[in-house]
Amino acid sequence: MKYFALVLCAVFVFFALVQFNDPDPFIWVPIYLFSSYTSFCSYKTYYNPMLLSLLCLGYFIGAIALFPPSVSNWIFVEEKAKSLKMNMPFIEEARESMGLIICFLVNLVFLLIGLKKAKLPDYNLGMFQMNDPNLK
Repeated sequence: MKYFALVLCAVFVFFALVQFNDPDPFIWVPIYLFSSYTSFCSYKTYYNPMLLSLLCLGYFIGAIALFPPSVSNWIFVEEKAKSLKMNMPFIEEARESMGLIICFLVNLVFLLIGLKKAKLPDYNLGMFQMNDPNLK
């Protein structure tokens, strides 16, 4: 899992770089860079439950807000277009929603791993390192 977190870190950095030609990069670049940061922290076995919880909540709310009202219509238009062009506004919103769902799931897994490995009755919502001898 450790090296998978490093791969996810690189993937999220790539996602952030791709967003620079988007009409609103000031929103999407930090979104993906936060997930890249949490992936790198997971690689280094640092977990911050408060940050991960806030990111999961934000990503989930954003994904629900941007999710297309008609999934079947979105899939039909995607198949019909067969291109990466943003012909209709809801296509871009649907793709952004999928990106937020990916960020949500990755950070939720890191949150659950961090809480499971800590085995503390009081998580104190601060950053802790799994290699710390006081946590064993």
